Amino acid sequence: MDSKTLISRLSMESGKSAEEIASAIAAVTATLGAHGATLDAVAIPGFGTFTSTKADERIITTPDGKRTLLPPAITVDFKSSVLLRKSLS
Repeated sequence: MDSKTLISRLSMESGKSAEEIASAIAAVTATLGAHGATLDAVAIPGFGTFTSTKADERIITTPDGKRTLLPPAITVDFKSSVLLRKSLS
């Protein structure tokens, strides 16, 4: 599902305008990004928890023998809540 489909579906189901839904989604993603950058966890009751982990920089060797330095990276993992898993099954 792409973002336009998600926004239109949420708009129809909630009765709110597409602009309100898009604004709410933007606020949630901005919050997740800001807290993820500081390696904080974000828990949404009944939905799940987003946790951030940081991978240190490292050196890899490419198949042609060149060494490349990869910068540090932050990844976000999601663990669904029990309520969400039960509602989907």
